[in-house]
Amino acid sequence: MIAVLEGQTVTLDHEGASAAKLAAGRTAFQAYGDILAEAPLTPGARVAFRFHKAGDAWELTELKAR
Repeated sequence: MIAVLEGQTVTLDHEGASAAKLAAGRTAFQAYGDILAEAPLTPGARVAFRFHKAGDAWELTELKAR
């Protein structure tokens, strides 16, 4: 679920991803224009997402309505 949207940073409340060693909770992800253009961006919107680690940060590679 989208918790906060600030510029190109999307903060999500999520169930975690054990393969990526990402614990359930709230995480800020970097998102670029092409990802944001197709996503529901209202706080509280339920979303499905894909991501990868980029240095010390997380980057969204897909964000869509669920």
